[in-house]
Amino acid sequence: MAVVSALAVYRARVVPRVRRELREWRRVAAAIPDPALRADALAAIDEKGLNVEATSVFAILAPRRTRAAALRAMVALQVAIDYLDTLGEQRSAGDSAYLDRLFGSFRESARALPSHDAVSAPLERAVARCGEGQHYTHAAEHGEGAALESWARAQDAAAVYRWWEVAAGASSSVAAHALLAAGADPRTSAAEAESIDAAYFPPIGALTVLLDDLIDRDEDIAAGAHNYMGYYADSEDAADRLDLLTHLARAAIATLRHPHRHAAILSGVAGFYLSDDGAATPYARPVRDRLLRSTGPAVRPIVLVMRRRRRH
Repeated sequence: MAVVSALAVYRARVVPRVRRELREWRRVAAAIPDPALRADALAAIDEKGLNVEATSVFAILAPRRTRAAALRAMVALQVAIDYLDTLGEQRSAGDSAYLDRLFGSFRESARALPSHDAVSAPLERAVARCGEGQHYTHAAEHGEGAALESWARAQDAAAVYRWWEVAAGASSSVAAHALLAAGADPRTSAAEAESIDAAYFPPIGALTVLLDDLIDRDEDIAAGAHNYMGYYADSEDAADRLDLLTHLARAAIATLRHPHRHAAILSGVAGFYLSDDGAATPYARPVRDRLLRSTGPAVRPIVLVMRRRRRH
């Protein structure tokens, strides 16, 4: 099965390299002079390191000989995004030298990719969109929800999407990672890069953020934190919409080169979140049950494997 084969490559060849890269960035973070900023940087890696592993799944799209450069770019970018997200949660400023080093490594590795010129415009757009999305999402936690809605409605997205689905999709980094993988392939054209960005934003990006918020919903409610699932009327409305997003995502990736590998990534994303205990709450169950049907037959075994991993 193509999904199993692709995810086996991820586990055997990608994850070990990602963990080495993370250890190196943790060493860099541990050298930040200011103790408070150092603690923020280390917390971002320690608490969100699984995000880096998860987004590195896009490396399975890269040719083997250029995969290492793509991975270096992916890891540096996601560590930077997670650090900025941690700072946004606390409304604090970070260590500029550390951020410069992260983004410098990301850009240097991206420029080394054979199709960097073809992907550079949508890649920079995706990175900027993610940063803006996180900024406005954090602002909504502090009573600035109208600004988030206004910003989301100004994005270039089809009318089929609700504004908060656009906002969720924009705040995801998955389009940037898919474009880095495309940049590693010398055959990628500028037109193909635009098609990849359109496939991941909004539908796949929205799914990743909404599923993350689904499993965190009860915790976020208790903490008074912003959660995109709160915009849906109820769990049945949410189930209908996430099912639609899944179908839109599957239709979009079917037009791309390597559609089976993109489908494997979508299955992996769904399985990762649906395996979490947070997907078994009374609110989440209708969404989980619907997506287990609509995301394809490969998702159920992924859920079972991920449940075993989470428990050991």
